[in-house]
Amino acid sequence: MILTRRFVFRGNAAAVGGQLYRPDTIIIETDGASSLGVVGGRSIAELEGRAYGDVMAFDAAFTLAEGLFDDPKQAAAVTDHQGYQDQLTTTTTVTSEVRGLRVGVKPVFTAKRIRATLVSRTPGAGGEPPIAPQKDTTIQGAAVGGFGLVIALNLTPFQRYDTHSKLVAATADPRVAGTLEGPLLLRTALEGQPPPRSPRLLSAGAAAPVVYATIVREIRWADRAYPGARIDGHTVIVPDFGTIYFGELLISSSERRLTMARFDLGSPIGGYGACAMVDTDGSWFP
Repeated sequence: MILTRRFVFRGNAAAVGGQLYRPDTIIIETDGASSLGVVGGRSIAELEGRAYGDVMAFDAAFTLAEGLFDDPKQAAAVTDHQGYQDQLTTTTTVTSEVRGLRVGVKPVFTAKRIRATLVSRTPGAGGEPPIAPQKDTTIQGAAVGGFGLVIALNLTPFQRYDTHSKLVAATADPRVAGTLEGPLLLRTALEGQPPPRSPRLLSAGAAAPVVYATIVREIRWADRAYPGARIDGHTVIVPDFGTIYFGELLISSSERRLTMARFDLGSPIGGYGACAMVDTDGSWFP
């Protein structure tokens, strides 16, 4: 047997997800999500409104995962034994959009529209696929208990440094390292530890490190702050609700995973939820 080198597609998009344990156990189920098979193609889901107890609901959602060869004519020639698949290039797009989101009981977090898109392209000689968030990525009409939030995003660093290697190399370049302290949380403390004396990447895993980052530039209240709430970086801490994490991006040498809003719910509701989640990579095998 002889194995032929081929491209293995991968892309996933989910609208909402989570698991709640107080006061009742609720596993958040969605009958629509998008996921690619190893040979690529297109997966689309359109969801009507859903409600999960009194804790989470949305009006509509859409997900897309698409992985295609860039040149259909060249791809057709390869299927006719005129060339090889590793001469082709690919593009994978994953998108998730949620409209009319509501989370919590009192107070309630609401958002008119949350959307995430990542695009991945064929890995170069170094083996890392370039992956970047797209300009349609957005959080619109967010509010806590009716108090509006303005969430400004910063996609540029992750478009410019679209591989893990480029991003790590940029942190060592004194000409640009300062601009990456916010997106890469280079001076952010870990729970139970003091703030670092010098900038460092928040990463986990020795063999294949995953860097934690955020696409959020700034969060501010549109007018007045919700009473007792506090903005800290890309998070909002709300009494009697919990913590909301916006624009979280996990970056490895082969994958990027973007979550637009994640909820660590505290009293009186206990559990975890998230919305507008996308991830993609892609590699040649063998």
